[in-house]
Amino acid sequence: MAALRTIRVFEHQVLRVGERVDEVIFGVADFEALVQWVEGRDCPYLKIEHKAVRFRNYVGVIQCNSLCIEILPKLDRWLASTDAIQDCLVQMLKVSRFLKIDTLKSVSISLKALPLIDLFWKFYLEEVAKLLQEGLLRSYRRDQGWKPHLKGKLDLSKQLRHPQLVKGFYTQATTYDYDHPLNAVLYGALLVLRGLPLSPANQILLGQVLNRFPKLTYSTDHIRLLDSMHLDWKMKRYRDALFLAKMILRDNSPDSRAGGHQGVALIFDMNVLFESYIYQLLVRAKPEKARISYQEQRFFWLKRSIRPDIVCQWRDKRIVMDTKWKILPTGQPPMEDLRQMYVYNRYFRAAKGVLLYPRLGLNESITAPFHGVGSSVDHGICEVRFLDLVSNGQLNLDIGKALWSSF
Repeated sequence: MAALRTIRVFEHQVLRVGERVDEVIFGVADFEALVQWVEGRDCPYLKIEHKAVRFRNYVGVIQCNSLCIEILPKLDRWLASTDAIQDCLVQMLKVSRFLKIDTLKSVSISLKALPLIDLFWKFYLEEVAKLLQEGLLRSYRRDQGWKPHLKGKLDLSKQLRHPQLVKGFYTQATTYDYDHPLNAVLYGALLVLRGLPLSPANQILLGQVLNRFPKLTYSTDHIRLLDSMHLDWKMKRYRDALFLAKMILRDNSPDSRAGGHQGVALIFDMNVLFESYIYQLLVRAKPEKARISYQEQRFFWLKRSIRPDIVCQWRDKRIVMDTKWKILPTGQPPMEDLRQMYVYNRYFRAAKGVLLYPRLGLNESITAPFHGVGSSVDHGICEVRFLDLVSNGQLNLDIGKALWSSF
């Protein structure tokens, strides 16, 4: 199996055939394999162009055959090193609770020294190993078919239908085993990893996990079943491993497709990651008597609803906030963002609406009231606020504290 090669790009960047990135060349074979793997899949995170791939507002990793493409957030305006940007992405995933990075047990390897794809695989394999150590879930299920021994209820009609062709007994019985949808999804993701180039350490860990994991049958029906299943207290310990397993299996199968090209994508929408990151920072710094809600919904028209990212209640004042992962070179927000905040202010009866953007250069915050018909009517206030995401070469974790103090 070919050694894994890694190329780092940024969101919205174009990667062209023949381009060299950190001594790794994006060759014709890499491009053709990626095109065949993408064909027939829902891939909003990239667009295939003429001898080029254009990435969109998503971050994460794409592995196709032996090539791994890391898509990093556009933090290069504040950080010169891609290693530092990768570390910031990992920290954002950690703070946002997309991944419990703290569960990585190995102290011999620094997180900064790991390629992003190895970090994800290591996290998933260690989570599955932890579940094996604790004991996988078992459940009762109905098992029927031909058995060499009589166990359970004999189905006499089917037994007599083939008296000479089959030796044994056609029985119906209740079985207590590991054939549970949660375990099947984890096993399906392990089979996908088995077909991908992994680092030597992860290959060893994968072999150990597969040797201990019960041999199950996975199908896409298990994913649909899990989407409708409520995780009770016994299942919640599966949450972190299940999160990655579902991402691995989202548009992949343990069977080879597209001409034998094996691939997997672990992708995060940067808009969703940014709003979740800001929300978690606000939760961390929340004053004792303050209240905060995420994606609070109110009906707008018929069955359509509106949902601001964050609603804060403190000191008899309600603040509505919406995060925007985009750069404003002129410091002026788009009109559609302002209209959106005007509606939020009116529907949530907020004292102020706040638009949150990453800071570029000397962007200054703007606070002004909305104008409207009738001077006696209070149409609310909108603040355009720019956030310093990076401080002293690291992610700024004091954003939440600064926002609460400004309300």
